[in-house]
Amino acid sequence: MSDLATPSPAELPKHILDVWVIVLIILATIVVMTSLLLLPAAAVVMYRVRTHPIRSNR
Repeated sequence: MSDLATPSPAELPKHILDVWVIVLIILATIVVMTSLLLLPAAAVVMYRVRTHPIRSNR
């Protein structure tokens, strides 16, 4: 009966993803979310710089 209570190491469930894969997914998510926040603002700044040049009155 003790064999049924303690599973052997071969019967233990293996993790679906390794730790380094999870870390890479988290880092990739951070990069994607940061780019989604910053790229539209950068596009607006570049558009305004191109369409509204600074006039120097010297």
